[in-house]
Amino acid sequence: MTKVGFIGLGLMGKPMAKNLLAAGFDLLVTSRSEPPILEVVELGAQRAPNLRSLAESCEFVVTMLPTPKVTNEVVLGSNGMLGSMTKGTVFIDMGTEDPALALEIYHKARTLGVCALDAPVSGGDVGAIAGTLSIMAGGDKEVFDRALPLFEALGSKISLVGGAGSGQVVKAVNQVMVAGILATIAEGLTLLEGTDVDRNEAIGALMAGRAGSNLLQAKSEQMLERRYDPGFKVDLHLKDLGIVEEFARANQVVLPVTQLAKSYLQAISFSGGGDLDHCALIEAVRGASSLHLR
Repeated sequence: MTKVGFIGLGLMGKPMAKNLLAAGFDLLVTSRSEPPILEVVELGAQRAPNLRSLAESCEFVVTMLPTPKVTNEVVLGSNGMLGSMTKGTVFIDMGTEDPALALEIYHKARTLGVCALDAPVSGGDVGAIAGTLSIMAGGDKEVFDRALPLFEALGSKISLVGGAGSGQVVKAVNQVMVAGILATIAEGLTLLEGTDVDRNEAIGALMAGRAGSNLLQAKSEQMLERRYDPGFKVDLHLKDLGIVEEFARANQVVLPVTQLAKSYLQAISFSGGGDLDHCALIEAVRGASSLHLR
């Protein structure tokens, strides 16, 4: 049985860890919070006493951490786990990072005889729970092939998109597109709310036409009903767009539509809604349109 270490049992990480257990992997886990550790251990995982022990004893180590700063500390810091991994084992970062950090981890791992992949995901908590995430991996093909059984337990679309750092580049593009599409959905739905149009019929018509999208299908009901239980939090999307901005500056690309979408997310975050689902950005559009919350 393949032994996998999993670090980070948050909104995405916990269901991912559960899917690895269900697929038959021998799982060793740790996280900042106690309750998810206990929940996953109850399902058959083992609790790692510390990062070093986890790193030393696993063939694969997966991180799903909230920010590049945390990932850098856990993986490359003075007590980072990368240096404790056994030669020939595989490190997989499935969080969203700056592509430059992914490259730094890859090259550091090589000097230690460890293999590394950056493999961020898209699909939100729904995809994490269902095991239908889109996984965009960057790294060496032979390492990707070794990790494929693990990825197949977590996702339905698994792509090797290029060399080290490429997964994070594609994830940056994903976050740009998601932000822009959500912003236009918010504007369109707010426009609908000022009319006597049958909203359900309207959404069906839109889904059948060129405006149809995965996000419209997944988020329109939430936005119209003002239900913002997080599948992907406002503040995490803002964190990702900060990464995008740095990468865009380095590559001399302007992103005016992304800036507008970011302003909607910032308005929600500044008003105390940073832990809401990112589709709550529609409230910024409603506010700007002088529509009041019911």
